[in-house]
Amino acid sequence: MSEAAPFQRVAVVGLGVMGGSFARALTGTAAAPEVRGWSHDADERRAALYAGAVMAAPEDLKEALQKADLVAIATPLQAACRLIADIAADTLARDATIMDVSGLKAPVARAAAKAGVASRFVGAHPMAGSEVSGFPASRPDLFEGAIVWIVAEPDAGAHTEKVEALWRSMGARPVRTSAQAHDRLMSLVSHLPQLAANGLAAALDDEGIVPGDLGPGGRDMTRLAASNPEMWAGLFEDAHPDLVRALRNTAETLQNAADELERGDVEAIVALMNRTRSWSDA
Repeated sequence: MSEAAPFQRVAVVGLGVMGGSFARALTGTAAAPEVRGWSHDADERRAALYAGAVMAAPEDLKEALQKADLVAIATPLQAACRLIADIAADTLARDATIMDVSGLKAPVARAAAKAGVASRFVGAHPMAGSEVSGFPASRPDLFEGAIVWIVAEPDAGAHTEKVEALWRSMGARPVRTSAQAHDRLMSLVSHLPQLAANGLAAALDDEGIVPGDLGPGGRDMTRLAASNPEMWAGLFEDAHPDLVRALRNTAETLQNAADELERGDVEAIVALMNRTRSWSDA
């Protein structure tokens, strides 16, 4: 292995679409580290081994952590917060860099600080994913060209630089930000579209429309409706105030559109469409 590789042994905790893709991408890099994987799901462990994404996938988490210099946590948010404390207390991972890929950064940053590992914790959030869950949905090119938001304390500098180098080796673009700025942005660009898709799918269901009735536009608009609710539940536990406000603004805009259609005010609908078209073009 190249001496330039930022990490020599990586333990990926969680082998769903994110963790599985991370493991696959790592094993495909020029200076591939030794990758071990762990999941509570035996089928995911077997699938990762069969696909060659990991060189070992032991049933015991401690065995997966052995000699790792990077522990990458790729589980839902609440589990990630619990695992940070467990990994921090594990002698096998006492000197390892700890990284997560959760969709919110403030909760995991607090968990890292509480566990006493803020100086070696790097929060990462790749702007990539899938509405389908599980290892079968993972793919090695998932992160190519993707922005990866990086959140870390200043005294984690050396760990942060190594994590950024690792993401770049997989074709991603790491960008540093704060936990607060990240979480506000995600509430608007990720969580709002998710709930809007759920709302649209629910409205279509109420009208007796099935997915097979949809054309390309409808399928695009409702793709996120198939997302795993268990994964999202933890992200919504502490809903950002801007998400709540934006949801209400969306509902008001749609209510106004309904009123305008009811009274035949097509000009108002065209004005709305022109506004959003200009926004999209920009």
